[in-house]
Amino acid sequence: MSLRQCLFGLLLISSCFCPRSGAFPFNKHILNAGSTYSACGVSDIDLDGDLDVICGGWWYRSPGWEKVFVRKVEEIRGRFDGYSHLPLDMDGDGDEDFININYRSKSIYWIERPHSLDQPWQKHIIALPGAMETGFLCDVDRDGRLDILPNGAKFSAWWRGIQNSDKQRIEFKKQELPEELAGHGLGFGDVDGDGRGDLIGIRGWAKAPDNPLTEIWKWHPEFFLEERAGIPVQVQDVDGDGDADLVWSSAHDYGVFWMENKGKGKWEKRVIDDSWSQGHTPLWADLDGNGIGELVSGKRYMAHDGKDPGAEDPLVIYSYEFQKEKSEWLRREITKGDGVGWGLDPKIVDIDDDGDLDLVCPGRSGLYLLENRRIKSPAQ
Repeated sequence: MSLRQCLFGLLLISSCFCPRSGAFPFNKHILNAGSTYSACGVSDIDLDGDLDVICGGWWYRSPGWEKVFVRKVEEIRGRFDGYSHLPLDMDGDGDEDFININYRSKSIYWIERPHSLDQPWQKHIIALPGAMETGFLCDVDRDGRLDILPNGAKFSAWWRGIQNSDKQRIEFKKQELPEELAGHGLGFGDVDGDGRGDLIGIRGWAKAPDNPLTEIWKWHPEFFLEERAGIPVQVQDVDGDGDADLVWSSAHDYGVFWMENKGKGKWEKRVIDDSWSQGHTPLWADLDGNGIGELVSGKRYMAHDGKDPGAEDPLVIYSYEFQKEKSEWLRREITKGDGVGWGLDPKIVDIDDDGDLDLVCPGRSGLYLLENRRIKSPAQ
């Protein structure tokens, strides 16, 4: 334990390893085994009422998953640009465009869905702030509009969504954040229960002010996650005691963790599972429909071209549900060793409109749909 961790009262405790309960019932659908794009989006692209998938230079038409050209994506040092696919109607024309947040091009841009889908999608630069691991959309200033929150490697800022004068197109304006938030790992959620979305970094959290446009975010260096945490760090009341805990996975090493909020600035860091590595994108969802949220995370394929610990291990995707009565996590296997990776911007969505949540999994090992096949009760 480092001196820094001791100073901030951080105690690392290993939890009992979560028991297995068999595999979740998911059917694997191969959309494109040769795809190596890192991110995907889900939207009704052709406006026929069914959800489609977009991934890099192509979109896939539901239900047969016919591949349709989107655009030629720039390749930089062996990687395709496009570390997120965030849906938002940028031009007010009633269909969804997609925001890309990128590491190697150091850019935030959006691609415009054309009115005629046989035309290439146009790229529009929003900002060139520097290298970003990825990012997400959230309402930082609580004005009812989504903002862009990137995870800057060496900077910290958010881009406020603003409707321009004709009330059609959305524009974005940069807003600075505490420099301590820069680094590998970022989350957004109400840490202190005041109803405002706070920001979580790897070295602490920043309290949201009443007016985030004019007031200072107060920095609280109360914990240390790790040097390279996944994105987003999840802010959830894991143990049901009324306060916000933190859950994340290591992006480039072994481990899934949670940080229990002990109150008065004290936290306890605990290991959930240390058997697999490279969990870059931890998400939160109720996959089995029991009303309890679960951490869903999986192994990114060759994040650093085999240089990360455990890079050659089998690809896995697991869910973790906290069992309050036992104070341990139940691990359920979704997929293991069958080529399905968990890239930088996977999606959890009811893509087939059958009442449960499915997984769309992009990455350098291909693009896959994992169809949730849980047995529903007659009431459902």
